[in-house]
Amino acid sequence: MNGVMTQQSANAQSRRTITTVGFIAALLVGVGLAVFSDPKAQQVGPEPPSSAAKPAPAKAATASPKPKREKRKAPEPAPAEITWDDPPEWKRLPRSGMRYASYDIPSVKGDPRGGELNVFILSGDVEANIQRWMGEFSKFDPKTVVRTNRTVNNMKQATVEIPKGHFNGGMGDTKASDNYGLLGGIIEAPSGSMFFFKLTGPSPVLKAARNPFYKMLDSARVDPNAAPPPAAAPAASPATSPGTAPAGAPGQP
Repeated sequence: MNGVMTQQSANAQSRRTITTVGFIAALLVGVGLAVFSDPKAQQVGPEPPSSAAKPAPAKAATASPKPKREKRKAPEPAPAEITWDDPPEWKRLPRSGMRYASYDIPSVKGDPRGGELNVFILSGDVEANIQRWMGEFSKFDPKTVVRTNRTVNNMKQATVEIPKGHFNGGMGDTKASDNYGLLGGIIEAPSGSMFFFKLTGPSPVLKAARNPFYKMLDSARVDPNAAPPPAAAPAASPATSPGTAPAGAPGQP
């Protein structure tokens, strides 16, 4: 009897032990699930700062200096087919437009106005251009006009002089003026190009400029260092009536 009771007690004790162990295991499982289900428990703490040295900021690239542009001088105009000597008392001016050369003719006592000489390289009929120059003047005595053909240094020259008259105006800033005159010369170069020398100014200035003007024409000669110029622009059509071409029209001296 005692043996049976002892066995029953042992069995009851064993069942209690199993129940206790099962309860503790269930409790641990519950606690674990609670921990993993809590968002706060799943937060990962900040990583410790890295001890590796940060790279130094890259230096801003400095712009390389721009190369300096070389100042180039404007090319000198090609020498004309012929050349001549400038009168020392006249001032040569810079080239402008169609003018191959220009000169400032000084004034003289009795008239404060000066004159001007312009040189053009053109083409056309010589006599038609002489007549057109004369057509730019009025109120002059035709008997005083001097017209000459000559040859200098194997080149033909045509000259015309109007000592005094009313100038109707020409190229540039020259305005209509009384007591004005003309010294004109046309030189035919070996290539056929025409060099027009046109001097206008007050009659007293013209009288003083006459000798230097003809010395300039006398010095005209072929320049051995210059190639013949390109085809010149037409100065006036041979069919043009004398004096009808407007003064200062393009392509006209």
